[in-house]
Amino acid sequence: MRRLKPIITISCLTLVFTLSALSVQAKSTLWKVSSEKGAMYIQGSAHILKAENYPLAPEIEQAYSNAATLVLEVDMGEMMSPRTQQLILSKAMLKQPDSLQTMLSPEVYTQLETVAAESGIPLAALQQFKPWFATMTLTIVKMKKMGLDENLGLDRHFYTRAQQDGKKVIGLESIDFQIALFNSLAEENPDDFVTRALAEIDQIEHELNRLLEAWETGDLQALETIINRCFIDYPKQYKTFITDRNKAWVRQLDDMLNSGETHMVVVGAGHLPGEEGVINLLKKQGFSVEQL
Repeated sequence: MRRLKPIITISCLTLVFTLSALSVQAKSTLWKVSSEKGAMYIQGSAHILKAENYPLAPEIEQAYSNAATLVLEVDMGEMMSPRTQQLILSKAMLKQPDSLQTMLSPEVYTQLETVAAESGIPLAALQQFKPWFATMTLTIVKMKKMGLDENLGLDRHFYTRAQQDGKKVIGLESIDFQIALFNSLAEENPDDFVTRALAEIDQIEHELNRLLEAWETGDLQALETIINRCFIDYPKQYKTFITDRNKAWVRQLDDMLNSGETHMVVVGAGHLPGEEGVINLLKKQGFSVEQL
């Protein structure tokens, strides 16, 4: 069965984000980037992890201590605001009289209903949400059953620390931009999208273990291979969700590196490896890059 490649932002990338935190002791999670004017630390982010993953490795704590500014994909303060929650709901909701049941074929709807029931969520609770939001919800529930918790995410951890320590927090993207990215998945054929998403959800635990092995051994090439396989049939989505964003981020990171101020950057681990990954793009800019 073909896997869902557009759902990469919901499952494969969710796994990649989680991966870096599940092995925070690994050398491959943290990088130091240096310019003539200053330094920057880049840590592969994890939006969901376990309590047992804390405390973090001393190198990570030291990198945070050395930094004057924390840089995240989005400002967590903006992410957690009531305005953002309302915006997410407004984008995720179907317009009446549409519902999951009217959008999906009876066969696919029954499959979704079965997976939702196994997750402990009545499908009626998801009925008015778009397929991307419904399947994302089921993905998160599956990961929580594996003992993972988004409240323990690395980005949230450092955001809370930065607030307590009075450090400046910068978001590389606006929440509106990220929500628009996810909402673009609504353009997919509903039946195809949900069918492939359910297959992907079924493979989450297996994929997570493979990603963990690659990360724990510091094998960025293996991690890149897994990511590329997820996107192999969907180069447009890879460009939209990965490479375009990497290039936009590096332009901002370039300015930060030349500002003379030390930054701690926490972004999704899936953005680090590869020819057009953040690490290699920074090397191409002439910066010195070192794994810690």
